[in-house]
Amino acid sequence: MGQGMETTLRSLHWLLLGGWVGSWMFFALVLARVAFQVLPSAEVAGRLISPTLATLHWYGAVAGVALAGLAGLLGRGRLLVVLPLVLAAACLVSELGVTPQLAALRDLAFGPEGNVASAAEYQRFHGISMSIFSAVLLGAIALVVLHTRRETPQTADSA
Repeated sequence: MGQGMETTLRSLHWLLLGGWVGSWMFFALVLARVAFQVLPSAEVAGRLISPTLATLHWYGAVAGVALAGLAGLLGRGRLLVVLPLVLAAACLVSELGVTPQLAALRDLAFGPEGNVASAAEYQRFHGISMSIFSAVLLGAIALVVLHTRRETPQTADSA
């Protein structure tokens, strides 16, 4: 592979990975927190958070597959090909499995006819969603570290 092609692939790789980590950190540390602080109700905040999270899930799924492909093209090794695929799958599990459960339970838990059992089930699925989100974010951060280690020249003193 030529130097220009490798530079292009590495640049695309870092843009995708930086976008993934940055957008997920912004969501977790800023957007979700601020939405529930400043919007007039948890329901309104949820209407902002839900489609934003869906966008992040789909980005994670696409970025994970693309990053796996780029890692393969760049010869980064099996772990750096498999890990983003696992993270992409986790994004899809959350979006296609957990999120619909939350949507189905929302009115049963918090609507006018809401009940305690549905609220408890909603909280259980919300905890699963948060756990998957956290695991994906930590996994994406691990990808940054692992890729940085692969790109950092090793000297005799640091080996």
